[in-house]
Amino acid sequence: MKILNAILGMFLVLLMVPIVLAVNEFGNVITGGKLLITDMDVKVGSKTDKNMDFGDKIKEEARPGSVVKFMIEGKNNFTDAEDLEIEDIEVTVTIEEIDDGDELEEEGELKDLKDGKNDDITIEFTIPLEVEEGDYDVLIVLEGEDENGTITHEIQYELELEVEKEDNEVRFLRNVLTPSEIKCGRTVQLSTAVINTGADEEDDVVLEITNVELGISIRETFDLSNDAFDDDSKFRKTFTLAIPEDVEAGIYTIPSKVIFEEGDSTETETAELIVARCEILEEEEEEEEEVVVVQSEVTEPTDVITAGVVTTPTLPVTGEKPLFQTSGFLVALIVGEVLLLIVAILIVVGLVKKRSQ
Repeated sequence: MKILNAILGMFLVLLMVPIVLAVNEFGNVITGGKLLITDMDVKVGSKTDKNMDFGDKIKEEARPGSVVKFMIEGKNNFTDAEDLEIEDIEVTVTIEEIDDGDELEEEGELKDLKDGKNDDITIEFTIPLEVEEGDYDVLIVLEGEDENGTITHEIQYELELEVEKEDNEVRFLRNVLTPSEIKCGRTVQLSTAVINTGADEEDDVVLEITNVELGISIRETFDLSNDAFDDDSKFRKTFTLAIPEDVEAGIYTIPSKVIFEEGDSTETETAELIVARCEILEEEEEEEEEVVVVQSEVTEPTDVITAGVVTTPTLPVTGEKPLFQTSGFLVALIVGEVLLLIVAILIVVGLVKKRSQ
């Protein structure tokens, strides 16, 4: 009898399994309830795979840094007769083990759905730059409760995402100026980091940072491994840039260029430096411009009349001596007197000669 009861119990469990875990006409794994996924599109970069079925592999391969969008349509599968709304519908998309063994997960919500109604949502991911090539499982889960709050409605959808790398590719992780605005000639810090996101190792990679106007010329050479999670696949360095004091105010672009694949490929990032006018230099220039040149001209005096009172005008003080007190005047006077004396002597000599004849 006990054996018979055990067999009947197992039979009942097996009958319940298709109800709890079943695949419906839309390819959903139903874990209970009336919530469905009625449409699934996936966009990788600029290309879209439409109407994907449960278990499909996404046709377009993702690359390090790719943007992947999952466009999901959910539906309340209750009938008009049942007349039940499904509320608080949460959507979770998980890319498993893609982040150095850890998962990437994003969440969103659908609006509350009346019976027979649907709603859609887009969940977006950016594939990490540090990633290995391979296939990764994607799990999509929708979960909500009916308005009675008695049943949780949940569905699951599984896809497969492939990540592929270019043979040769180096990308910037960071290229930041601190501070990004200065004045009066000082130093700034340029923090730069690059990573090998390609499938091949890269030898003799060159990083160039240049700006002729600012007198910047930097060149670094290094190797990069092809192991995404190895420190040797990255190059990081902070450079101190001395900005000349006499540089004009303005916005200066500082390009950082990495050269790889034996010089055949390049990647460039730019940082902008704002140089403001130097207030100290401006004050010095204004002081130089304010030097007063004393004029030797004497302005005509004018009467200043205020409320019927005549005020005696005052001549401007120039600080110069009268003409007859100057050394030039005295020299001219002496020279004139000497010339007159010579003329007088010549006249007297002429008269004496005339009489003697």
